[in-house]
Amino acid sequence: MMTNEQVLEKMEEDFLLRGSSEKTRQTYLTALKRFSEFAGKEDRLADLNQDNLRLFLLHLRKDCKLQGTSINTYNAGCKFFLEVVLDKTINRKQVPNVRAYHKQPVYFRVEQLLQFFAHLNNIKDFIFFLILYATGMRTFELKNMKYTDIETDSHSGTRFVRIPHGKRNKERMVVLPEVCYQALRHYWSENRPETPDKWMFPAKTILGSSKCTVSTNDFKTCLERSRLSSEFHPHSLRNSFSCHFMQNNPHGILTLKHLLGHASLASTEIYLPLSYVDTTNTLSPSEICEMIWNQYKARHADSPTL
Repeated sequence: MMTNEQVLEKMEEDFLLRGSSEKTRQTYLTALKRFSEFAGKEDRLADLNQDNLRLFLLHLRKDCKLQGTSINTYNAGCKFFLEVVLDKTINRKQVPNVRAYHKQPVYFRVEQLLQFFAHLNNIKDFIFFLILYATGMRTFELKNMKYTDIETDSHSGTRFVRIPHGKRNKERMVVLPEVCYQALRHYWSENRPETPDKWMFPAKTILGSSKCTVSTNDFKTCLERSRLSSEFHPHSLRNSFSCHFMQNNPHGILTLKHLLGHASLASTEIYLPLSYVDTTNTLSPSEICEMIWNQYKARHADSPTL
């Protein structure tokens, strides 16, 4: 019987062999911690089994009232531990995934977006959320952005952000509007954060890039100030980019699929109904970004770098 140290060491080896991302690693370790605590086997990880997992999933469903997607994430981490790390055979019919309920994406209308950014005065927060909207990047992708990731096409002059490690460790490029590049230059000239690893948005108190929790807290604070619905979250900016893109480019779904980094076209198609229902917007994401940036400059006209 393996000790806890041996079990965890093998789990790290399995992560390494599969090339798992740091996000997957942390998610699965969190799932294992909660699973073992529920089963009362924190000091005997090798004793965990399928029966324990079934009871754990029922607990998440009945007692914790978690959503299907959250339960499925825990389930994936626990199955990885039992099947891969401990090399145990389980009957997946006894520990099934929950049929998750998929809601329509929550997105900002243009006037709501302007209202949200009107209450962002901290330059770092403002630029972070502006780039999040302008590029449609995921939060973890933007927090890992380095200033060396910005590239310019020598022929067209179009600027791009290279995302070297997106979801499922896939590399892709997204367009960076010129107005956002100018906004980033202003942020850099005012802040010029000391970051040996070239992070664009370094953390405030620890080495490395900003953590997602920091941006989430700042986002919630701004929502309260702007008196917008609490249903919005940082991912709503990515949803907003997608909807506004489709409203101005109804035949550009394949382009949007690439920009968002979706593996399946079905993931991108969820934005089609929203773009058809809301026909009030005639502006592209780049034009909206220009409005937002001009709004910010008007509020900070006394800044010597603007």
